[in-house]
Amino acid sequence: MYSSTWNFTSYEKIDESFHRWQIDEAGHRLLEKIDWVVTEKIHGANFCFVTDGQVIRCANRKKFLDTNENFFDYQKLQSRLNDNIKRAFIITQSKHPQISRIFIYGELFGGSYPHPDVTPDLSVQPVQTGIYYSPTIEFCAFDIAFESDGATRTYLDYDKAIDILQSAGIFYAVPLFIGRYNEAIAFEINFSSTIPPLLNLPPLHDENKAEGIVIKPIKIIYIDTPKGKIRPVLKRKITEFSEEKRFHLAEKWSEQSFIKQDDLEILQWSAFNLITENSLRNAISKIGYIKPREKSRARELFNLVIEDVIEQLSENQELLLKEITQHDKNQLLAFIKAEMRKLLKNYFDKETRRV
Repeated sequence: MYSSTWNFTSYEKIDESFHRWQIDEAGHRLLEKIDWVVTEKIHGANFCFVTDGQVIRCANRKKFLDTNENFFDYQKLQSRLNDNIKRAFIITQSKHPQISRIFIYGELFGGSYPHPDVTPDLSVQPVQTGIYYSPTIEFCAFDIAFESDGATRTYLDYDKAIDILQSAGIFYAVPLFIGRYNEAIAFEINFSSTIPPLLNLPPLHDENKAEGIVIKPIKIIYIDTPKGKIRPVLKRKITEFSEEKRFHLAEKWSEQSFIKQDDLEILQWSAFNLITENSLRNAISKIGYIKPREKSRARELFNLVIEDVIEQLSENQELLLKEITQHDKNQLLAFIKAEMRKLLKNYFDKETRRV
């Protein structure tokens, strides 16, 4: 039964360091005594299939998508995976009879694979740039959660999720390593993407590095933090795919750290390092490709990047933001908007020349 009353719950933001959790000694002991899984982090767009076994609805990171909404041509993918998604629900329900719907969280990726023996799909735009996975748009699942009527969402243990995804014929994030936390967090993040071989594609002539890794416990656990209980999941990205300019401007960053600055200057510098083309492309991955003349969607993109920058700035510089005056906060926001306008102009100028 189709229901417009379904609520969509976004996948939780993945932290890049366990230090942000601010957990106590008991929490650390728990992390160290369980097994963790390492998977490749795909450079794509967060995506989710939600189904009750009859109706399938699709969502980006933030919301359900309309059936005619332009989001990386997801409708073709949904049509191709329709039976697989319903099969996943049937299998999950056979193990958990009380469920009313499941959420299959994952990543849309692909759209370009520059190999002479691989036919390009000229009807699609790449979801992201910098890593090549597939000439077509594909979906890689990395978690399954379920809901019962009137109950909260519950994640499946990852080993159980893998069994369901395998049985349903859905491509999923294959474990690169399973073991204790100290080994998982030390896993080498510089490696060639494992995705093209899994899709039976020939290797590229040039280097095709993975974006990084995601690590999480095989079994679902929650730990206490000052901000409440969280499910511990971490990501580690290689320098080339960091969203912060400071990784690409090491010398300038070093000089700045020795100059005495007031709080507003420090916050402006921190914000400047977050306003990058990579952060822009990550925002585009949440709402879909935008043509240069789509003004209303460009405004949506503008606001989304600013929202992301402020959110990350609040995490990185929480104490400074609490200490500055409202006047300084207004100046900081004006600075962020001005830098964002420059970034958008450069991006759309390049897109106009390209098309």
